[in-house]
Amino acid sequence: MPELKRGNPKAFETIGLKLKALAGLTGRVGWFEDSKYDDGTPVAYVAALNELGHGKTPPRPFMRPTAIAERDAWIEVAARGARAVVAGSANPRQVMEQLTSKAEADVRDAILALTEPALSPITIELRAMKKRDPNLRVTGATVGEAARKVAQPGYVTPNVSTKPLIDTDVMERTLTSKVESSQ
Repeated sequence: MPELKRGNPKAFETIGLKLKALAGLTGRVGWFEDSKYDDGTPVAYVAALNELGHGKTPPRPFMRPTAIAERDAWIEVAARGARAVVAGSANPRQVMEQLTSKAEADVRDAILALTEPALSPITIELRAMKKRDPNLRVTGATVGEAARKVAQPGYVTPNVSTKPLIDTDVMERTLTSKVESSQ
């Protein structure tokens, strides 16, 4: 590609080609096909249930609020990167990787920071039951058993994590980002 300098008749063409290369990339942050829990459940499915809520499980959004809160910072990273691409000090893939890495870190921070809404006592008891028996399969009957335990007089909350989104740490650990060619 020609150098960008004053008096270069191809400067606008060069800028256009560099920006087109940047526009030809797509950055994605989340959980992909290979991210699964030990039982085969896709982590993306569990993340979506937590983000949006399901049935009696309240939403615990972390993706959408992060995108809203970090929008200006992500735009600044992209703008700084686009300037670097035009100046020739970075290539488009490096810029997109920097942007997606920042977004990934921001989402991970949101997962770790989320504390509300609090987990139900039944969910906490289910965590304790799974801790005692890692092979336990949670079914309607298991939930009923946990509900009965929680309803007993003198019930003591077990010593397990009560933090929403953090139980086995699989969701937090398998969050990743990708940069792909979109052309």
